[in-house]
Amino acid sequence: MKKVSFILTALLFAVSLSAQQLSPIKLNAPNKNRGEVIMKALDNRKSTSDYTEQTLSLQDMSDLFWAAHGINRPEEGKRTTGSAMNRQDVMVYAFTTEGAYIYDAKAHELQPVATGDHRKLFGERSMTPMIILLVSDVAKFGEVGSPELRKEWGAIDVGLVSQNIALFCSGVGLGTKPRASMDREGIKALLNLTDLQLPMLNHAIGHIK
Repeated sequence: MKKVSFILTALLFAVSLSAQQLSPIKLNAPNKNRGEVIMKALDNRKSTSDYTEQTLSLQDMSDLFWAAHGINRPEEGKRTTGSAMNRQDVMVYAFTTEGAYIYDAKAHELQPVATGDHRKLFGERSMTPMIILLVSDVAKFGEVGSPELRKEWGAIDVGLVSQNIALFCSGVGLGTKPRASMDREGIKALLNLTDLQLPMLNHAIGHIK
């Protein structure tokens, strides 16, 4: 048992050390005047399957992550998306060719989690320049409700963030496609997630062919 514990500790240390080789990506201030009006964005909304290899610009990423789950009321720390009881349970990750990052809404930057290209955890069909992973940390609901109900709240909150991503991409001409298929166990190991931090949905993001 001690040997197994030592091996797990060593693996976690190695992942943490590898993430230190990446620098945080400080995002620009979001351009809140960008994009089309909401009705036009809804009219244009669709799932995209064919993407170019062109990477997203820093402004693309800044606006995308702010729209997805950024802070729009700084004095209250509240987000562009609602959440059950304002527990803000959704964790937003970015997977690129360089590594995996977590979105820090307060600092408005992407914090490194792991180096390397891990996009294959979402399947070959999702190999776009960026993949966004949405995780619900249902532990933030505490003991309110049943475990099943807490998972349902988490799924609803993830859906709200997913819709923001879809509408943003539609409004600015980017392509996206939400998918539930992914290697959940591989993702949990890579990101060191707990049993109550549930990978629920991912979005392929890129320029449309």
